[in-house]
Amino acid sequence: MKITAHSIVKNEQNWIWHSLNSVLSFVDEIIVWDTGSTDNTIKIIKTISSPKIKFLHSTHIDPDALTTIRQEMLEATKSDWLLILDGDEIWPEASIRQTISFINKSANPYEYLIHPYYNLVGDVFHYQDKSAGRYKIDEYSGHITIRFVNLKLLPKLHFSKPHGQQGLFDDANTLIQDRKPFRGHFLDLPYLHATHLIRSSHDGGVMKRSFKRKFDLGIPFSRDFIYPKPFYLPHPHIIPSPWKPRSPGYLLATLIQSPFKLVKRKLFHSSTNGY
Repeated sequence: MKITAHSIVKNEQNWIWHSLNSVLSFVDEIIVWDTGSTDNTIKIIKTISSPKIKFLHSTHIDPDALTTIRQEMLEATKSDWLLILDGDEIWPEASIRQTISFINKSANPYEYLIHPYYNLVGDVFHYQDKSAGRYKIDEYSGHITIRFVNLKLLPKLHFSKPHGQQGLFDDANTLIQDRKPFRGHFLDLPYLHATHLIRSSHDGGVMKRSFKRKFDLGIPFSRDFIYPKPFYLPHPHIIPSPWKPRSPGYLLATLIQSPFKLVKRKLFHSSTNGY
């Protein structure tokens, strides 16, 4: 099966190198579209020497334009499967390898795959409790999302709605996760999501980025947790280390906010099946 990854980025210098390299060996193509980075994101992407990466660049992007870009990338994709890869998502090798193996099975009747993710908080050593996850797809809930889509079974897809509400719709204008009967499949193969961490020294230049940073004590990963392979690899000097621990200031702010968050979660969120 041929798999193309789509990555739309802006000011993702802290994680984009790790994100792209975490899937590069397992997909046939990565279309990366930069939407006006002002940090080192573009330079970092260009340090990855691979014919698989197709790089595009534009500026002055608004929420509606992001949906248009998604659609243009989709229309240019001739693969069997699509992987949606944000610049703050990094896949452990076991998770991406087993997912690709599952896709390559000859009799694969699923329209899309649902994956859990570890929502990183403070640093790469801690993740948010699953009770904070608000997403629900069929019987699954928590920190989950659709990242792999079977384009052969869903040939008339289109992206619609602005950034923040954006989704993939079929030819009847139904979200793919709302199609009946349920045609997705849950794979318990989590990836790392760094949306709540600092993603760039230029975070202020990205829409809604300032609202995404979370102060949360989180749950520490076990000592034997295997991080994504790119975290361990030598990399160019312009790429920040992923191993920076959370600061004392972060911990202080978190300790002040944590009791209120725990009460809120107990009041408004039920337990989930996701990560």
